Amino acid sequence: MSVLYLTNKPVYPLVDGGCVAMSSFLNHLVNIHAKVDHLTISTYKHPFDLKSYQEIFGDKLTVSSVYVNTRISAFKAFENLFSSSSYNVNRFFSVDFENKLIELLEHDYEVIYIESIFLLPYLTTIRTYSKAKVILRAPNIEFKIWEDYILQIKNPLKKIYIKYLTKKLKNFELNQFKRVDGILSISNVDTLFIENLNLKNQILHLPFAIKTEFASNIKKNNYFFIGAYNWKPNLDAVLYLIQVLFPEILKKNANAKLHIAGSYTPNFLFQFQNDSIKIHGKVESVKDFMKSHGILLAPIFSGSGVRIKILEALSYGIPVIGSEIALQGIQSKACFKAEHVEDYLRHITTIFENDIFEIQKKAIEYIDSNYHPTEIEKKLNAFIASC
Repeated sequence: MSVLYLTNKPVYPLVDGGCVAMSSFLNHLVNIHAKVDHLTISTYKHPFDLKSYQEIFGDKLTVSSVYVNTRISAFKAFENLFSSSSYNVNRFFSVDFENKLIELLEHDYEVIYIESIFLLPYLTTIRTYSKAKVILRAPNIEFKIWEDYILQIKNPLKKIYIKYLTKKLKNFELNQFKRVDGILSISNVDTLFIENLNLKNQILHLPFAIKTEFASNIKKNNYFFIGAYNWKPNLDAVLYLIQVLFPEILKKNANAKLHIAGSYTPNFLFQFQNDSIKIHGKVESVKDFMKSHGILLAPIFSGSGVRIKILEALSYGIPVIGSEIALQGIQSKACFKAEHVEDYLRHITTIFENDIFEIQKKAIEYIDSNYHPTEIEKKLNAFIASC
């Protein structure tokens, strides 16, 4: 089967959880399909690096890229106020990308996978030039992320504007769900939401695939957070950790250490570094960082879908304490739900007083039972056949 995979940013390098999830999905496609072509948008935030693809796939994958200027423009944002279209989505439309897509559609693809709703403006072009099945891979319900964000905005004028943008994004997203042949949702919570829309197309909860690797000697006094800080919920989370939660942890345990890492680390975060807080910036190996810096704290206040960083932590047997939003779609007994400082402190005490090895085993068992690559590829194959 010949397929085309479209993404709104390059899969490699793996700069954030979204890239990690796309990498996992791309590996599935290469494993189960005879021919895979991949076309991606590249941006000023996410430049394209062909070599990074070739090092992983060699000649098993044909990759091409088109640069799209997705920078926010004050003029275009103002102009969009008088349009019914979504400015969030419009930033990803490019005539150059559309022309490259038309060129590729000369191939007789049987399935076209679209990563996220931000590439759905190209669906009309796809339907015009191809008879392929079109499958949307929905890592998040995008408008829900913005609805959560609205609750945190204090500036009334900004709140009004973001509500307006979110309403248009919601209308676009819900309408586009109807136009594709199938939807792959990474989160069981998002899957249930989409199913309740009573659409006529096929819907499948297809989780992120991951293999387990046991981390030894987890230090109970150490805590960490890692993420891409060009995504606001991650920046909000780390500021809450540094300014609100960790000072309370230090009152209970003066020997506690907090480690902060991730791509796009803003310079101002380094001002918080001291004997108890280490700001690492971008790390060479996410796996090595996670396995050597204790327990993951994840106070995420907005978002949709599954937090990839949490699944990665569980795959190494690392306990996680996080908000309800952070743990959405994850049912592991190695995860501890916390909404307030007191909740975090209580769970930290529970982990500290119990055998961490038993918690680690629960994490590994959960990942092996729910996220094994072979089983996910079987589900994907059956889904494509049913669409």
